[in-house]
Amino acid sequence: MKVSPFLLLCIFLACSVWMIQGRNLQVNIDDEELAEPNAKQQGIPGICWGCKWALNRVKKVLGKNSTVQAITQQLKSVCDKIGLLKSKCKKFVDKNLGVLVEELTTTDDVRTICVNAGACK
Repeated sequence: MKVSPFLLLCIFLACSVWMIQGRNLQVNIDDEELAEPNAKQQGIPGICWGCKWALNRVKKVLGKNSTVQAITQQLKSVCDKIGLLKSKCKKFVDKNLGVLVEELTTTDDVRTICVNAGACK
């Protein structure tokens, strides 16, 4: 089997470039980068969307002049309709019930409420 000199030259150049690039590759491993991200910094995955979805549903059902009892009841029941995020939604609502009820009595939009409750950045 005869190999052409051009093919050998191409293989040699490709390997040379690969070797040079490999030597210049610098890897810095920082323990801070490898640590798990803080849930408060990053936000719980899906909880921002879930918060906005749930609060939109609650606001639609309640209207403008609602009692604290009605808001509380709607917040506790809305998570049953969210699907896969049901357990996260219930935990979030239970943990932030006071803040959510207070915020829902204002004229703030759902994004602002979710940011104030810590679900969104």
